Amino acid sequence: MKKIFAILSMAIAVVACSTEIDPAVELAATEGAMRLGVAFQQSATVDEEVVIKIYKVEGEELNLVRRYTSLNDVPEYLALLAGNYVAKVQVGEKHIVSFDEKYYLGEKSFEVTAGNVSNVTVDCKIQSTVVRIEYDTTVAEKLNAGYFTNVSVAESYNPTAIASGDVHSLRYEETKEGYYVLPADQTTLFWHFEGEHPVEGAIMKEGKIENVKPAVRYTVKLKYSKDAPGGIIIEAIVDDSIEEVDDTLIFSPDPTILGDGFNEKEQQLSTVTRTYNIASLANITKLAIEADGVEHDILSGNVAGVNVVKVDELNYKVTVAPEFFVNVSGGENAISFSIEDVDGGKAKKDIQYNVQGIMPLAIEDYNLWTGKATFKANIIDTAATSVKIAYSANGTTWTEVDATAEGGYYTATGAGFSAEKSYSYKLIVDGADSGKTLTVATAAGVQLPNGDFESWTDSKNAAGLWSSGNNTFVTLMKQASGRNGGSCAFLDSQDAVGKFAAGNLFTGSFELNISTMSGKVTFGKDFKFNAKPESVSFWMKNSQGQINFGDKASGTDKYSAMVLITDGTTYTVDTTDESTFLTPDNIGSKPGIIAYGYINGDDSNADWVEKTVQLTYVDGYEQMAPKKISVSFTPSSLGDYFCGSNNSEMYVDDVRLNY
Repeated sequence: MKKIFAILSMAIAVVACSTEIDPAVELAATEGAMRLGVAFQQSATVDEEVVIKIYKVEGEELNLVRRYTSLNDVPEYLALLAGNYVAKVQVGEKHIVSFDEKYYLGEKSFEVTAGNVSNVTVDCKIQSTVVRIEYDTTVAEKLNAGYFTNVSVAESYNPTAIASGDVHSLRYEETKEGYYVLPADQTTLFWHFEGEHPVEGAIMKEGKIENVKPAVRYTVKLKYSKDAPGGIIIEAIVDDSIEEVDDTLIFSPDPTILGDGFNEKEQQLSTVTRTYNIASLANITKLAIEADGVEHDILSGNVAGVNVVKVDELNYKVTVAPEFFVNVSGGENAISFSIEDVDGGKAKKDIQYNVQGIMPLAIEDYNLWTGKATFKANIIDTAATSVKIAYSANGTTWTEVDATAEGGYYTATGAGFSAEKSYSYKLIVDGADSGKTLTVATAAGVQLPNGDFESWTDSKNAAGLWSSGNNTFVTLMKQASGRNGGSCAFLDSQDAVGKFAAGNLFTGSFELNISTMSGKVTFGKDFKFNAKPESVSFWMKNSQGQINFGDKASGTDKYSAMVLITDGTTYTVDTTDESTFLTPDNIGSKPGIIAYGYINGDDSNADWVEKTVQLTYVDGYEQMAPKKISVSFTPSSLGDYFCGSNNSEMYVDDVRLNY
């Protein structure tokens, strides 16, 4: 009996699983069951003979226990004794030559266990050799009607033997495919072309295709040559790797997803409407489509750009239109179908799409130090005349930049990207939004270790990058109670053995010269930036005394805070050499400086107040790699000159880089 099957241009992975037996199936204590389904496409038009054989494995032998020549005769559950089995399926008759029928074979080993049902999938792969004769339009234009190509299972062209049936052959009078199952002792096909030119007369070309293999497509292309009047250029293409035919008939109890008139294994375009045939052997309970990590229920819900037509309880047609991809990011993307039926059958298939739209920003696409982001968009519309990319930090105010074609995509550069913010970005083609608007959340900027001063190596030394001018003679910085119940740094200016010593806290190192009671402070510690800070803020409370040491200034002592970002350069201040001092007037011109900031003041604050040091970036900073940072505090800004008040003190807490 004949049956309509789908011919699928795809390779299917073998799936076999066991589930509990249907209560309606009556089995003996030693029996289990197998379930062999057949999935076929509604639009299939190929009639094929089918033979299904079930063998029980007995040692080295296979004993036939069931044979069917009609799918209608195969029960949904086939009761079998527990043991190992092989299912063999033959589809189509084994014709040596045919324009209509392909020949398929497949087999699958499976195990039956008592009380269980084994779902068995058999992939029947094509065994026929496919020969395609392809006529260029010039053949019909230049030659008289009646030309043909004969392809025979032989070493040469023998029209008498062909006419008598002693040689098997197919006659091609138009572009088409034929199917061949060669005898074991024959590996050659011979093609022979005849035609007539109205001026040149009879034309004949012929050749061999040797070492013919099954499941391979061989193409003979015929073209009339203008360069050689009256001649026919013949090109026989044999390419096992590219032209291998993978037509497969699927015998499976699981649902299937097939392209309607196209090969769903190939990449599809988001600008083209495609229809998919969904088939199952039992009522479908779930039908969903997923894109960009979002699953849409299309069985019961309405999804823009997706149309679902129920053919019957077991079959659906799903049409995916370009409107669906308005909510899918651009580039190479996959939409995934998920199907389930009432019998536990499941299927999931990814369909690759080339989607027009903005592409997601990867972390390597933006630089938070320079503030620049490189956007990439995928454009399928070859008629597009204007391509722009727009981005926004608040979703209201948009900045548009022109995009240019580069490396198969369109790219554009945005500016002003900073740390720990959310940005929206979209594609604009010919003045209209195109595709999905995407968002990206940038990483938080890194902070100075122990900027809250909760960690101390001892009561006089804060952990992390922090140092002080503490020595055996004087304690200029120590741990104190912080503003939120934790700890902070307390900076205390003092009279140190007849010399003024300013309280201080900085990222760097200190060296004391005991003989001269002078010191060297090296500003700068290694720090790995991941973004560009705009400022440095900190909390302080302080008391500024009247200057009673030194003659550099008079009046109220001033506190100060200084920030330096450098290319790796450090700066050593020697209190015996004023030329080494860092001052508000010279820090911006020091070599290696990328950014700098400085504040001072003589206001006293009994309660905690927040202060901010704005950073100024030098010209060309984008070409310099930031490697070191210096942050320093003192209640006596002229301490390098041994000038200040021993009544000045300052508490510092929660130092933060602001990005």
